[in-house]
Amino acid sequence: MYALDTTEARKADQTSNRITELGKYVGTFTQAEDVTASTGTKGIGLRFEANGQNANLSLYTKKSDGTTIMGFQALMAIMTCMKLRDIKPKAGIVKHWDNDARAEVEKQAQVFPDLCGKPIGLLLETEDYPKNDGSGNGTRMVIAGIFQADTELTASEILDRKTAPEQLAKMVARMHHRPAKAAKQGGSSGAMAPSPRAPGFDDFDSDIPF
Repeated sequence: MYALDTTEARKADQTSNRITELGKYVGTFTQAEDVTASTGTKGIGLRFEANGQNANLSLYTKKSDGTTIMGFQALMAIMTCMKLRDIKPKAGIVKHWDNDARAEVEKQAQVFPDLCGKPIGLLLETEDYPKNDGSGNGTRMVIAGIFQADTELTASEILDRKTAPEQLAKMVARMHHRPAKAAKQGGSSGAMAPSPRAPGFDDFDSDIPF
C-alpha cells in the first residue's frame, strides 16, 4: 500500500523540468539575482528556461578586491548579445528552493530585470562537483558559450560587425562533460569555470555597434 505524498509528487515535476543534458539551447533568463559569495566575490544568479526546461546558473564576476574573473567576460558577452550597454540592480522578488519547506519560496533581493525575458543562446556543459555534505559528487550545468538567439553570432562577431556566424559550430564541437575538480572561485553551483580564451569571450572593442 502507498499513501499519497504530495511533496514527493511535486519533486517529480521539478526533476523532469530540469536541463540535464549538455547542448545548445535558446531561451530566456527568468531570474537574475545580484549575489555575493561568502568570500566576498560578486556575481549574478541566473535561472534559464528553454523549451519548458530550466537550469539554475551562476556567473561570478568580481573578487572582493574588484579583480574581474571569467564570469565577467561571460556577462559582457550576454549583454552584447542582448544589445545592453549597462544593467543596474533593482529591488525585486526571487524564488529559491527551501529544504525545510521542501518547496520554492519567494524572497526580496536585488535583481537585474534587463537581463530577463530577452532571447539568448547558451551552450551548456555538464560538470561534476563535490557535494557540501560529503556524500559524493553531483552534476550541474555550466555556461560554455553564449550567442545571439536569432543570428547565432557570438559577442566578438557582433562587435566585429560580422553578418554570418562562424564560431558557434566550432564551439559546439568542443563541448564536453567536465569531471570534478577543485572548488571554484565563489563556491556556488553553476559558476562558469576558467578556460582557454573561448571564441565569444575575447576582449571587447570600444567601438560598440549598438
